[in-house]
Amino acid sequence: MAKSIRLFLDGTAYDQWTSGEVTRDLKDFSGSFSFTFRDGEASEATFPFASMPNLPRLHPQMQAKIMIGKRTVLIGHVETVAPDVSPGNASVTISGRDKTGDLIDCSALAEGPAELKGVKLEAAASKIAEPFGLKVQTEVDTGETFDRYSIDLGETAFSAIEKGSRQRSVLILSDGVGNIVITRTGKTRAPDGISLPGNVIGIKANFSTANRYSKTVVRGQSERSGKARSAAALDATAEPIGTDSRNDGDGSARERERKGTVATGRADDDEIKRYRPIVHLARSKAGAVSAQDEADWRNRTSRAEGDEQTYTVKGHEANGQLWTVNQVVPVSDAFLGIERDLLISAVRYAEADEITTDITVCSAEAFDKEPVGKRRTDKAGKGKAAKKSSGPLDGKAEAL
Repeated sequence: MAKSIRLFLDGTAYDQWTSGEVTRDLKDFSGSFSFTFRDGEASEATFPFASMPNLPRLHPQMQAKIMIGKRTVLIGHVETVAPDVSPGNASVTISGRDKTGDLIDCSALAEGPAELKGVKLEAAASKIAEPFGLKVQTEVDTGETFDRYSIDLGETAFSAIEKGSRQRSVLILSDGVGNIVITRTGKTRAPDGISLPGNVIGIKANFSTANRYSKTVVRGQSERSGKARSAAALDATAEPIGTDSRNDGDGSARERERKGTVATGRADDDEIKRYRPIVHLARSKAGAVSAQDEADWRNRTSRAEGDEQTYTVKGHEANGQLWTVNQVVPVSDAFLGIERDLLISAVRYAEADEITTDITVCSAEAFDKEPVGKRRTDKAGKGKAAKKSSGPLDGKAEAL
């Protein structure tokens, strides 16, 4: 039987693997893969009873291309080759990431410059990604230009791009095949809904407040107090100002100076009842609007990470289309009492004895800045019906 997932290494098709998986996750940025092979050569050398075809030599840095159906879902490299020998078995597992994995590991603009001036987010991202041979695609308006876009010493390329995306409330995604995509959440809908009972064959959920905070504060330093600075004209006839010409003050910053140096954003999580504040320092120049956007962003993403469900369904497609990340999907879950649209934050395509997809979902407003509204409220339906209490007991009833 032909496999659903097809693996190519250095241009050659490999179908000797016994289990494989490909993962895309909004939080991990780079797509990843893992395949396990039975090693015939090692088995023959180790176990006299073994008889199976030899496996071509696998090694790190092999170019990897992965297809599901007719769609290429990942282009990257093998990063790890891990042989494993145990009684009666010899196998090799390879794993790696798509091309954007280097952005997570490597420094940004190692040869400089350390600062970009007057750039929009997509221009800064393109400058940072260019040495890695990656292109940037922009699907949304990224807002105002950054007066200064600073690159910290030793900062990774992904971190340098991601910090700007937080201030503009946009998502930085890998498309898996060599491009960085600047977008927002839920621009498309999933090819089918998720229902339990229905197409779901397994579920895992996590509800946690460990990394959620009642108040999120972001403080930053703005380039100027809302006005462009102009160069002062030189006066060759001017003399130094004497001490008696200076105005007395109390030493405190004036209102304009305060606006020009400090920007603060605040966001509250009303679902956290205890006093749990956290303060972040904006890692690039931030005005009041940017600081507020970043505070909202951090508040929503931390809430999403503490409220996730993973549903397992059969196959990799629904209605002829792949399940994929950053799509809005209607969820009807009688067990957890969920009846609303959620956002697909991760997918894991797996194939071994069965062909399945793990679909991780979170609240639909997790990665955008639109009003929450009723997006965290379940609709009346099967999900709510599962929570209804039973009727009163009948003390006169007899056993059936």
